[in-house]
Amino acid sequence: MITRRLLCRMAVMLMVPLILVDVSSAAEVEGIKNASIREITWDDLMPPVDEEIVRKYEAGKISQVEAIDYIVKLGKVPVESLDQSRVKIPGYLVPLNIGKDQTATELLLVPTLGACVHVPPPPPNQTIFIRYDKGIKVTEAGYTPYWLEGVIKVESNTSEYTDVVYAMTVNSIKEFE
Repeated sequence: MITRRLLCRMAVMLMVPLILVDVSSAAEVEGIKNASIREITWDDLMPPVDEEIVRKYEAGKISQVEAIDYIVKLGKVPVESLDQSRVKIPGYLVPLNIGKDQTATELLLVPTLGACVHVPPPPPNQTIFIRYDKGIKVTEAGYTPYWLEGVIKVESNTSEYTDVVYAMTVNSIKEFE
């Protein structure tokens, strides 16, 4: 009969080899840890909403204009904890510089098709300035959704299209599936 005590002993016996990992294996495990990429959504780029403002608006204690002002200000605030994080995020690309070979190395990543081309652009914390040294053909950008992987930074930038509060150095761009 298998008792709780026997199960605990078996679990310990199975875990001992994992605990006694040699130094080279530990380095490999650490490399994987450092290489881990956090998949984020566009909501993750927004700070939390002040629930008190929401309650006041719902109770009629602040006007629609005041609520819109609050939302506009919130759209300019980055989430500092994301700074220097390795992330993966989906979106659409808007090329900023186009070389003679029709590739762009500086782009904007936006959450929706056509954003930044039409007015108004997304809020600054809903747009990411992209640096991609390999470049991407402009014909491939704009209408195709992509997954981007790289390091995101809290960094203010301005382009002719919009202001942004995030920048990302991208290692990989793949079509969204």
